[in-house]
Amino acid sequence: MEKAKLMQLEIEKKRKLPKKVKDSINANIFQILICAIIILSYLCAINITYYKTTNIKFEEYMKYYALGIILVTVFVFEFSYRKSSIKFMIIGIELLLCGILSLYIPYIYLHTTDSLRNSIMILPGILIFYYAIKAMFIFKQQEFKYQNSLSDVKEIVKDTENTSYIDEDSTKSFREKTIEAEEIRKAILRNQEIRKQKKQKRKGV
Repeated sequence: MEKAKLMQLEIEKKRKLPKKVKDSINANIFQILICAIIILSYLCAINITYYKTTNIKFEEYMKYYALGIILVTVFVFEFSYRKSSIKFMIIGIELLLCGILSLYIPYIYLHTTDSLRNSIMILPGILIFYYAIKAMFIFKQQEFKYQNSLSDVKEIVKDTENTSYIDEDSTKSFREKTIEAEEIRKAILRNQEIRKQKKQKRKGV
């Protein structure tokens, strides 16, 4: 009984995100920021080019810009396919949408109303808000996932306590207690393996 309570107390202490989990979250957010910087720099470069060049030159430069963003998009999609990464697939979709927008920007900037052109020009500001929300969402998602894994371990401890500590004899030998502790450890490992298999099946789908 006391061993189970000690394990539960230890789990409660670990609810604070460990360094390994924090590093993983920071790596994900860093990748998002890199993508955000690429897209925002791309859109800002388009706006600067529009104001600094003639209409003919602007249309010519936009062809190169569109080609560049398409090449980056293909690379990201290829990388996400090889790594089976949903995260990079989403980044690839964002870059793809940016590339599609590039095809229409020359027409929007040169042949439409000022209000529509200005709406596209302030897009970088809107994207800053979007990526800030996205980074916060990923942090909360990873935090919930970690704490939820601790809750699963607590349930295993409770189940093990109910089956292994009922009518416990206070005179149990050290060897018997060691065996029970080993059973708890194996139960935790089995649960982690089941979660890993379910995660792999979801990726396979």
